[in-house]
Amino acid sequence: MIRKRKKLSTKRLKFLAKICAFLILLSLGAWGAKTIIDTGFLKAEIKWHIDTELPMTQIMLEKIIHPLIKNEYQLNTNEIQQALENQPWIAKVSITAEPLFFNRIKINIDARQIAMRWENIDCKTNDEPNCTGYISKNGTLFIPKEMTVSDAVLARTKIDQKTVSQLYQNYQEYQKITKKIPIKSFTKTHIERLTFEPNVTVILGYQQQQQRLARFLKVYQELKKKISRKKLNQATFDMRYPKGFTLKYSTE
Repeated sequence: MIRKRKKLSTKRLKFLAKICAFLILLSLGAWGAKTIIDTGFLKAEIKWHIDTELPMTQIMLEKIIHPLIKNEYQLNTNEIQQALENQPWIAKVSITAEPLFFNRIKINIDARQIAMRWENIDCKTNDEPNCTGYISKNGTLFIPKEMTVSDAVLARTKIDQKTVSQLYQNYQEYQKITKKIPIKSFTKTHIERLTFEPNVTVILGYQQQQQRLARFLKVYQELKKKISRKKLNQATFDMRYPKGFTLKYSTE
């Protein structure tokens, strides 16, 4: 009987020792996890690389994605990328995760580059919504809430990306033809109208624009010898006539 009691006591002691060891390991694990969390080892971390041309600060970008960080230890990169790319000033967002760290990412922001200023021809004033914006260097129309100062060429069209893309393509073609005579503004409606520096207006119409533009340049060079520069710099050339043109300028 005494031996049996000793065997039972030994088993109980071993069982209790296993439970104690398990509880100790469990406590150590919880303490270790808490220590890791407190030290920020698992906390989500974002490193920003922002285009210097972007007229937005890091604080502004952080406010945009803050509602998407539902758990400070996890990041949904797809949602973050979409939210940032929805911003008019942002052209491209690249997000990469750091090796071995699922909750640490790098965000690279590329800004849209202004090629032209833009005005909506359907607006009576520029104070209305969607009345002013910019055309990027890839021909994309974007309309930010916050505008910036720019001396880029002014484009006037209706609010239609197809029309804007065509205008931007035509602008590049026309500027190659005119070379040293810089285009000041370009209006594209049912007809095309260019204004050159300082204030020479040329109406090209809706067909044979490149031929008419070349004809204008030839005429303009000839007229500079006959008409004062002051008058010619404020003139309007209508090149829509098959074999000629009309010229208007102030006689004062």
